[in-house]
Amino acid sequence: MEKRGFTLIELSVVIGLIGLLLLIAFPTWNDFRERLDLEGSAAQLASDLRRTQVEALALDETRCLTFNGKQFAFSKTGNPPPGGSGTAVIAGRRSSRLVVVSSAGRVRIE
Repeated sequence: MEKRGFTLIELSVVIGLIGLLLLIAFPTWNDFRERLDLEGSAAQLASDLRRTQVEALALDETRCLTFNGKQFAFSKTGNPPPGGSGTAVIAGRRSSRLVVVSSAGRVRIE
């Protein structure tokens, strides 16, 4: 007679190995997810700043964007007026990203 299936020991070993792999992968997954969230937030802020800059050019008026109490301004020319440039810090638990607006109007993520 031919028996088919798995023994309880075989199933226990496989479940234990899967649990061990998940235990090792879980902290790495959390770091990866946090890094993605941080990158996404920085990209969204940079996009909002660039949109504000384009609005200033299109409407021919000074436009401002405030982020965490820091105000970024763009004049009619698309360049920030004095005091309108600066750096915004987007902080995570383990790392942070900087969104920089230069005095020439360049928006970049560091």
